[in-house]
Amino acid sequence: MTGHDRQKWVELYKTAVFELEQSFMAGRIADARAEIVKRVEALRQLPGLHKTEQRAIEDALNNLRFLEREDAQITEQRRKAEVALEQLHLLEPTIERLQNQG
Repeated sequence: MTGHDRQKWVELYKTAVFELEQSFMAGRIADARAEIVKRVEALRQLPGLHKTEQRAIEDALNNLRFLEREDAQITEQRRKAEVALEQLHLLEPTIERLQNQG
């Protein structure tokens, strides 16, 4: 375990990665990203090399981007399903009328 593993950004990043509720995903990602930005700013002020943490941050940001894309796809699929369901509900009276005629 390296020193950066105890940084708050790591905790928030893990929370985002392991979030199972899609409705919370965007917020978790935003929280992790905000904390990473704070940490990057802090690292600029600290003397010395922080290559391991910088690499970990790059990896985390790449993974968060992937999660964002997945979240956006799920959101779009959910929206399309809701539109389709709404259209089916609009057709319900027509279907009932056709069934009654037959």
